[in-house]
Amino acid sequence: MNLYKSERISKILEILEKKKVVSVADLQKQLFVSDSSLRRDLVELERTGKINRGYGVVELARADNVELSYMFREQEHEAEKKKIAEIASTFLTDNQAIFIDSSSTASFLAPYLSVLHSAIVITNGLRLAVALDNMPAVKTYVTGGRLKSGSGSLLGETSVDYVDNFTADLAFLSCTGITPTHIYMSSESQAILKKKMMAHAEKTVLLADHSKFGARSYYRLARTETLEAVITDEKPGADFVANLEANEVELLYGN
Repeated sequence: MNLYKSERISKILEILEKKKVVSVADLQKQLFVSDSSLRRDLVELERTGKINRGYGVVELARADNVELSYMFREQEHEAEKKKIAEIASTFLTDNQAIFIDSSSTASFLAPYLSVLHSAIVITNGLRLAVALDNMPAVKTYVTGGRLKSGSGSLLGETSVDYVDNFTADLAFLSCTGITPTHIYMSSESQAILKKKMMAHAEKTVLLADHSKFGARSYYRLARTETLEAVITDEKPGADFVANLEANEVELLYGN
């Protein structure tokens, strides 16, 4: 199948609209195109701001080049995220100290925190902090730092340094993508903060809806074997299940 350049460009964007992040090797297989032709197409797409290129991978460029707005993320897969939060709530007990990131998935934990008699939450998410404002039994600490416009996230060196003041029982974190062996983020500043939370937490629970499985991005957050549990809305592929079982990482899913 020989495609004209305009057809290849359209096809590349169509693939990225569905998968968000894809390897160059996969693109070449799907398009039946030479290395040189694909490279020229990708260079042009990057020059016009439609994609971002990394080492061996291509990502669809977003409005802010890194993260979708919080409002969009909250509405995307909303039912699945609420189910994930419901399952995650089974890890909550009184008197815990908990890191919770600024992800839209983690924010759905707020209603379940309201039933606790005592808890400490450390978060870089403004919307979660506001949701916890009416819960006197939950002592809430907000990291401070630079507010990323539209995301509700506090990031940067101030935010990372603040986490050093705490040791937590749990960290609830989300990600941009997950493969059988690694967790990925599309934002370096988010990745740095989440790594710090993981380092200061006894256990880390990953919250990831089905769209994150098989997706990769530029920054490796951690290896999956470092997790206590992965919570998702539907059973992932056999390769994910096998790797998590081999590393004694608990897998919980909605369906």
